[in-house]
Amino acid sequence: MPASLKPTVGGHPPKIISALAGLNEALLAGCRLVSIGLVAAIAVIVVMAVVFRYGFNNSLAWSEDAAKFLMVWMTFIGAPLGFRHGAHVAVELLPPGLPAIVRRAIRAIVFAIIIFVMAILMRNGWIFAWNGRSQIALTVGDISMFWIFVCMPIGATLMMLVAIEQLLRVLLGWPEIGPTAEDEISTRGI
Repeated sequence: MPASLKPTVGGHPPKIISALAGLNEALLAGCRLVSIGLVAAIAVIVVMAVVFRYGFNNSLAWSEDAAKFLMVWMTFIGAPLGFRHGAHVAVELLPPGLPAIVRRAIRAIVFAIIIFVMAILMRNGWIFAWNGRSQIALTVGDISMFWIFVCMPIGATLMMLVAIEQLLRVLLGWPEIGPTAEDEISTRGI
């Protein structure tokens, strides 16, 4: 590894990591805002559906499909956020006493597999969305199903970018982005 790429105490990460980290942070900040908006929209739709059904005895025909479609979008837009902050379910099977080089190699393999799977999901998700362009979601305002399905390649692309950044961090010896103290769920005091 060239000396310019080796981590140093107080040093700056290589430009490729800095650039990708900056891109990911900007994209994921947008994902966070979109996710918040989607949760709010789903909550409003569900409350309206309940009020109209039981309060006015008149159900909203579009509410169930709209909430489902927004939930799908929230899943694919929120997944990269969870991945970046280590919030996805993980099972640690390897003993902590493994040498650092072995742990790094395993982490690199895991990130490479994630990149491969996300590339397949991105490609196939785009094909699926494109093929769905002629289908119409009548209950939610005559919109093409393309706009519902396109969340798959978008979410897969965002997850792949995060995985590429993490893989570069592992390969170049820079610390991975993981959960912060704010992200951790504490059971203390319960």
